Amino acid sequence: MNLLAVDIGGTKTLLGVYTFDGRIRQLHKVRYLSSDWESFDLILDDFFIKLPSNIDYPKRACIGVAGNIVNGKVKLTNLKWELTQSNLVRSTKISNLSITNDFSCLIYAIPFLEKHQFKVIQSPKGKQANQNNVVAIIGAGTGLGMAKGIISKDEIKALASEGGHQEFAPRTQSEWELSQWLKNNMNLKRVSIERVISGKGLVNIANWRLSKEDSEHKNLIEYINSRNLNINLQNNESQIICDAAKAGDHLMKQVIRTWLSAYGSAAGDLALHDLCSAGLWIGGGTAVKHLANFRSEIFLCAFKNKGRFSDYLEKLPIMVFVDPESGLFGAACKAHLMVDSNSTLL
Repeated sequence: MNLLAVDIGGTKTLLGVYTFDGRIRQLHKVRYLSSDWESFDLILDDFFIKLPSNIDYPKRACIGVAGNIVNGKVKLTNLKWELTQSNLVRSTKISNLSITNDFSCLIYAIPFLEKHQFKVIQSPKGKQANQNNVVAIIGAGTGLGMAKGIISKDEIKALASEGGHQEFAPRTQSEWELSQWLKNNMNLKRVSIERVISGKGLVNIANWRLSKEDSEHKNLIEYINSRNLNINLQNNESQIICDAAKAGDHLMKQVIRTWLSAYGSAAGDLALHDLCSAGLWIGGGTAVKHLANFRSEIFLCAFKNKGRFSDYLEKLPIMVFVDPESGLFGAACKAHLMVDSNSTLL
């Protein structure tokens, strides 16, 4: 029985058809640029019209979305799309269809992962005093996603979160100046974590750093134009920051350090909030690009710097999703469990 998996993100939307033959296996996939489409319905129509004739029509579906789902309805956080489960069931003729938070989908993926799909950043050290089956996920992409779950031999319970919209809590004078600049520059009454720790957040930090008196250029666009780069700014600003930092640009290196330290601290806060002794996972669209950075002292020191609970975080396993299609894979795993809900997971 074939499964439809969908991963809707602020930048890209992936649709795939999978099957289960002892492992979750992809049969077909199409990538769409989200901003090019007025609605998800149009993408769905295009996908099925072009579905190869040798691929059987899926019988179950999971649609992973970045947004808060209420009664089968969701308005996406970083897109102007609205999805309704009843409408999708009617248009696809797939009766067993679920709209699921995208980071919850990653929880369902964990038991089915193969070794090439993740990397271990911090191995477990000793035995935690409160050993449990709880895992948590944080991931910066277009926005900042979070989720937690309990994984046992016979069941997965995944809980969605909008933790990326919590208040950003500055830890240093520099972060305080950043938060005040964000409020003033973006006309905000409050600054969420996502404004700092995300792909967009990286761009915000760069613009803040370039606005200072010691910078030759006053914003990121001016900085990019000075380098004579012929690019689509909307899709490449964060990558340019990373590339410039790797090339030795001292201001962009400061930007990366600021972003990475804030990211590590937020990850540590999440691990404490959820007491995820079974492990913290890092996902999102930026995960693969920053694999080396997650192993750095900048990230890990900020992660562990939690006073009386530093020892707990020192022992906590940390893993990173390195499969760029982890979200799509997770949606397929969720769809598979909808098919075979009475069996054990593995």
